[in-house]
Amino acid sequence: MSEIKPRDKSKKRNAILDAAIECFVEQGFERTSMDYIAEKACASKRTVYNHFASKELLFNAVIGRFVVANEEQKQIDYNPDTSLISQLRQFAQLKISISEDAKQLSFMRMAFGVLLTHPEIAEQVMQNTDKSEDGLHNWLQAAVDDGKLLINDIALAAEVFWSMFSSTFFWMALLQGPQEKARCELLTQEFLETFLAKYQVV
Repeated sequence: MSEIKPRDKSKKRNAILDAAIECFVEQGFERTSMDYIAEKACASKRTVYNHFASKELLFNAVIGRFVVANEEQKQIDYNPDTSLISQLRQFAQLKISISEDAKQLSFMRMAFGVLLTHPEIAEQVMQNTDKSEDGLHNWLQAAVDDGKLLINDIALAAEVFWSMFSSTFFWMALLQGPQEKARCELLTQEFLETFLAKYQVV
């Protein structure tokens, strides 16, 4: 007698999240129905509600998945044998890659409109975001412990770094589209050199 394997709920959950992204981008948050999401996900409405009790919770879960994926990519280990600028470039590339992801940008444009008009959703999103771990913070601390960087406030230094790249490669991409490749490379090099001029031990 063959063993009955449990259904892969995570696979179905991800299918619903993928469908939700497509529906939200296509129709916007207000016009998208759970029925339409279920249809796109090739799932029953009951299955969708079993995973997400409301459209608001489903929307929040989509945002959460983006946040988790972003934070997982930031978990870059410090390497004492590799140049600081090349390692920091890996963190910078994370922001640049988001600006080059048309699907994610389209969703984020729509999402910010939702967060502005639904403060209760925005509050929940911010609570989830605040719980995420910034891998750059850990990397900077390791570089300080190794004597390569001199930083009195790690959190502030991480904020400065992300502010430089977010304003140019994320917010500008949302408003105007991604930067040209040559411009990206020029600005990235300038930002990295500026950051290291402030904190690198010479």
